Parts: sequence; C-alpha cells; structure tokens
Amino acid sequence: MSKRFSLARQVLWASLPLVAALFADQAQAVPSYARQTGQDCAACHIGAFGPQLTPFGIKFKLGGYVDSDGKGGKIPLSAMVVADYSRYKPQDPDTGTFGDKETKSGIAEASVFLAGKLTDHIGSFVQVTNSGIDHTTSFDQMDLRVTTNLNMGDKEALVGVSVNNNPTVQDPFNTLSTWGFPYTGSDRLSYPGSELASGSLEHRVIGVNAYTLIDDSIYAELGLYNTLSPAMQSRMGQGRFNSDAADPGTPFGSLSNAPYWRLAYTKDLHTSAWHVGLMGYDGKVEDRVSTDSVKFKDIGVDGSYTFLGNRQHICTLNASYLREHTNTVSEADGDSSDTTKDLRLSTSYHYMNTYGATFGYVKSSSKSKETGNRAFIYQLDWTPWGKESSWNAPWANVRLGAQYVAFKSDIATEANGGKASDLNSLRLFAWTSF
Repeated sequence: MSKRFSLARQVLWASLPLVAALFADQAQAVPSYARQTGQDCAACHIGAFGPQLTPFGIKFKLGGYVDSDGKGGKIPLSAMVVADYSRYKPQDPDTGTFGDKETKSGIAEASVFLAGKLTDHIGSFVQVTNSGIDHTTSFDQMDLRVTTNLNMGDKEALVGVSVNNNPTVQDPFNTLSTWGFPYTGSDRLSYPGSELASGSLEHRVIGVNAYTLIDDSIYAELGLYNTLSPAMQSRMGQGRFNSDAADPGTPFGSLSNAPYWRLAYTKDLHTSAWHVGLMGYDGKVEDRVSTDSVKFKDIGVDGSYTFLGNRQHICTLNASYLREHTNTVSEADGDSSDTTKDLRLSTSYHYMNTYGATFGYVKSSSKSKETGNRAFIYQLDWTPWGKESSWNAPWANVRLGAQYVAFKSDIATEANGGKASDLNSLRLFAWTSF
C-alpha cells in the first residue's frame, strides 16, 4: 500500500466521528447554551467556536450561564467529540530518545456536559471526558455558579459565587492557563510551557470563589482551594497517586486553604473590547506520608484586545505572563527553591466567523535552568456553521483545523543529546459539539 493512500485512509478514518455527529438526530445535536439562549454560537465565541469569548460571551459566563430566551423546557445537556491525525516523533519515557516519525489518528476525546441554567440564579458548566488516547474516563472541568445583581447607588454590580475544580477554569476572560491558546491539543504531542506546581493541582481541588463585576468594568475575585481526598480523586477518575513521584505508590499531596485572587479592568466598546488583569495564587502542597512539601507563590498579569467591527473581520490579541516561586522541602534531596516564568502571546484573525488563522508564541524559563523551552504555534481552521444564517443553525457546530508546533529550544531535550525540533508536530483535527 502506498504511503499516500495510507495517509488518505487515516485522515478519512479520523473524520468519521465528525460525519456521524453531523447526521445525528437533531434532538441530540443542539448545544445546550445555544438552545437555552436562542443565540448562534458566534454571539458568544470568536470564530463561532470556543473557547475565545466575545463581550456577550464574557457576560453570559459571569452571569452564571443562566441567560435565556425566556422559553422553558430546555435540557442543559451537550456533548463534544474531537478526532485528530498527528505526525510526530515518539519519545521514550525512560531514555528520552526519539524514534522515527510516526502517525496516529482516531478519537482524541469525547465529553458530555451538564451546561446551562438550573434555576434563575444557578447555572453550570460540568464536563466528563473520555480520553481516546489514555482510554480513561474522568471528571474534567467544573464550574457551578450562583449569581444575582445589586444596585450600588447609580451603579450596578453583578455578584456571584463559583464552585470549581481548577483555578482559572472560572475566569471570565479565557486568557489564562485553562482556556488559553492553544485552544485544542493532543496528549500524544509536546507543547511549550512549564509544568508549574500550581498547575499540577487541576481537577484535584475544590475551590469556592466569590466575585463581582462593578459597572461592567471592574472585576474582582477571591477564593480558597483545598485538595479533594485521595478516595474522592480516585472516584472522579484522577487517581489517588502521583504518577510523577519517585515512588509511584505515593498519594497525591494535600493543599489546604490556598488563596486565589483576581483583579481586572474591562471595557466593551461594541466594535471592540479589551481588558487588563492581575492574578495571584499561593499554597503549600504537603506530602501525605512524609514531611516533604512544596510551597508555591504565583503572580501573573494578562490582557486582551478584540476588534469586532461589523463582525466581518475579527482580530484578537491575548497575552499572559506568570511567575511562580517555589520552596521545596525534601528529606531525600534537601531544601531548594526555584523561580519559573511563563510568557504566552497569541493573535488571531477570523473572516466572517468562518475562516481563521492563529499564531502563538510561548517561552518558559526557570532560575535553576533545569526546565525551559520556546516555541511557535501556528493554526488554520474552518468553521462552516455556528452563525445565524448557517445551515441547521444553531445546532450544527464543527471546526476543522491544522496545527503545527515548532520548538526553537527545549532544555530537557537538548541536555539529553536531542534537538528541540525533535518535539515538532503536525496535527489535523475535527472538533464538533452537539
């Protein structure tokens, strides 16, 4: 069989879930938020597909996912399937060496969502995901909200509480780690950035965050995070053990009352919108079977600018910079400290909310020089539906895209005798929700 025919067959096979989704029964092909609000997907999302948000999408999220068209009988259920084709060099986890380039295709992930209005003041975004790569099912993202509006003299304030399992999943601007670029990826491939101590806690914690938006401009948030018990982590599909520990039988560490705060200023100018923000997150992860611990202190700054115009040409700029300082106490290795910095920049252009191009740059470094990398990410995508005049609007939702990751440096790979370009990858994907 020729290589050309083999490639065509794999791409066709990877697209089968997409075809099945598009011809599914219409009652099962209605995204819950679109069904609830009566709006097309382009009303909330840049390029008519998530996760970049328009000003309307930001307000919908802050309002607790409860905005609706006033008609009852809406069921807050939805689903998502991502299929892809990837070409990359596999890396041996023990030796760190790279093999010859290979290709993989299939269903990368499938998710079910409880997403939408539960009462007039309570809404949800809850995701359960099955990984087609790891063949595991887990409780993924969660954001439950209670909101109301208050009058403050001549100004109005939206106030709310978010119960969530991942710091930044609740953030309204979708520019920080959980929803930042790249907006889709594969567990098979390497992506730039550093694994921070705070990031290792996602899905293993529960946070309660109070927030407010005053006069549609000033955003403030304060919350506390605690780890779930090992048994609860296991029940939710995360596993009770830290697979990265020297002893694979060591339970994941414990975090207690870790404060998270966020301040931002935002302006919706109708034809454009922007925000600038600060965030902080402090905590101490303590080993459950020894006196080992890691104390982290994160502080970050972020910003975005969106040009909407008349919705024909839409451009975005997003930026974030995070600095994390850690102090590690270890019985075996002694005490140590380190500082990690992570810079992310991305810009996108969408024509008629259909044809999109996104360019991203990521650079990370550590004071210890043990980790760090730098890479460019390029993405082209086509979103044929999701607009008011689209076929089967607002129920048909799909994005087809190509993504290329080009590493310029990677300390760990180069220290092992490899080249940063060994981490480069090409990915074609079909991403649909219904």
